[in-house]
Amino acid sequence: MRLHPGRLAVALAGTVATALLVGSGADVATADPSEPAFAPQSIVWPTPTDGYLLGGVTCGPATTCPAEVLATHDGGKTWSTAGRLHNGLAKSGEPGLTSLQFANKKFGWAYDPFLEVTRDGGKNWTQVDLPGGDAKVLDLFAAQDGTYVVTSGCEIGSGVCDERPLKVWRAPAGKSTGWKQVNVQVDASDHVAIDAIGSTVYLMAAPYIGPGRLTTISNGKVRSTTAVACAEGGDAGVSDIATNGPGRVFVLCLANAGRGHSDKTLMVSGDGGRTFRYDAIPGGLGLASQLSVNPDGAVMLTTLTASLVYNRPALSKAWRIDQEWLENSERIHDLVQQNGTTAWLVERDAAYTQNTQLWVSRDAGASWQQTTAQIH
Repeated sequence: MRLHPGRLAVALAGTVATALLVGSGADVATADPSEPAFAPQSIVWPTPTDGYLLGGVTCGPATTCPAEVLATHDGGKTWSTAGRLHNGLAKSGEPGLTSLQFANKKFGWAYDPFLEVTRDGGKNWTQVDLPGGDAKVLDLFAAQDGTYVVTSGCEIGSGVCDERPLKVWRAPAGKSTGWKQVNVQVDASDHVAIDAIGSTVYLMAAPYIGPGRLTTISNGKVRSTTAVACAEGGDAGVSDIATNGPGRVFVLCLANAGRGHSDKTLMVSGDGGRTFRYDAIPGGLGLASQLSVNPDGAVMLTTLTASLVYNRPALSKAWRIDQEWLENSERIHDLVQQNGTTAWLVERDAAYTQNTQLWVSRDAGASWQQTTAQIH
């Protein structure tokens, strides 16, 4: 799954309780303990051994936050500074960058609302003009067959300014030019979730309540579009999607949201989204947010408000709920599975505070530990 969390989440305010730091086994490069700590913002794993982390130092509500990228090439055992970007980290409704995507160990993007590209593993970055002259990037996915971006013509900070539909564009694999618009309907107030398996891309455009439209794309060409309704109907809506194999599509739904609770359902298709089976997820705490599915079938999802991680191991029908963040209720995002046992996510947003946290699970989501990132 690649869904920018800002499209669904509102950052939560409040006093943060001090969390117990537990060793993760990861060693992040640091030159001087007196130097400001690196505040993580977004993490990706284009391969099980190559990971990249977007973040910054000297971040806070009253300061700008220059953006940097850390890299690991040994599965997270050691990290080092890869490079610095032209733009800083963005606060809500302001210029800058918030998210990271890599198609492979060399070619990647930093985006939302601006756009930058690297071709050398994050060492050097180039600013990229948005296709069609649009004002901002809302979402991006680096697929095997090219890069897909969702753009808006509304000025940065204006939210949904009018009824103009959003646009979906594709650039060929490994390119930052040659954008062509993809014929996909995305209404002005829709949120978009994108995932891919091989050369098949699945794009879900959905209102916050009501059925979504699942579009299957290959090489920039629309192959099919299917209406997808959550099982609960009524006030139910699609939160996220994921895929882990040919024809395998997972859809996360939430319904009856209120007072930090929601009904959560995982819909699973084996035929590319034409038909689904429905699996209710136990536990009402939290609003269903982000979904991640491993190739072996292990499922993880995060929630808003309660800041919980739900997970269902491969070949299991039983769900587990990790409550590490229950007392804090901080926003967690950028959930990504590195391999069959290791997953990562980020707590809080670096543009607002230096005290963001990188969390890792090395037992398929049964437990989570913090790891601290500090750079030269």
